[in-house]
Amino acid sequence: MTDVTIRGIDDHVYSLFSAEARRRSVPIGELVTQVMRIFLEETTEKRFTVEGLDELTITRDELESVGGRIGFNSIKTLTISEDIDWELFDQYVDEIRKSKTVIIPDSLTKLQVLTKCRNVDKIVKSSVS
Repeated sequence: MTDVTIRGIDDHVYSLFSAEARRRSVPIGELVTQVMRIFLEETTEKRFTVEGLDELTITRDELESVGGRIGFNSIKTLTISEDIDWELFDQYVDEIRKSKTVIIPDSLTKLQVLTKCRNVDKIVKSSVS
């Protein structure tokens, strides 16, 4: 681990950030490391965003056709098709943010999908057998 002194951080932002670290019971250094990691991942990889739809179903072919990681934002109902397994999902789905419902296939667990979710109301298994 490296000890760092950072100058020029806005007092208000730092106050809110340190309060959030305390709320999560996470040391500030660990939380800063997480934020830095997310920033680097988002800025060094090819990343696409799909947003603002009522409904969307994604398939294996569609994910593979993009050629990079994808963020899904503000999609009311996002359905992940049965042909998507964890390996593919993990490789291509960067995050799912601000969705009401995410419908997942049997090949994925709710906890796997939750690792990519922020502000999602519910995750349900698809009813396709």
